[in-house]
Amino acid sequence: MKEKVKSIIKLLGVGIDELVIDLKIDDVTFNSIEWSEEEDKILLHIFEDDDYDYFVDFDELEEDKQRKIYVLLSIIYN
Repeated sequence: MKEKVKSIIKLLGVGIDELVIDLKIDDVTFNSIEWSEEEDKILLHIFEDDDYDYFVDFDELEEDKQRKIYVLLSIIYN
């Protein structure tokens, strides 16, 4: 799943490895999704009003949440 999501990020980002887009997964809204080549990770960010950036590693999410992210990005791509 990670490779599929990484490919969509790269396609939609057109040279930028981060998409600033709200992705609502269950009760959490992520504000961007980023492919970090150096770390070989996909990171989902939540930006707070006080300029704090919380992030979650895609690999640490449950499989159903990973699938939801893939489906949402696929819809945007198509």
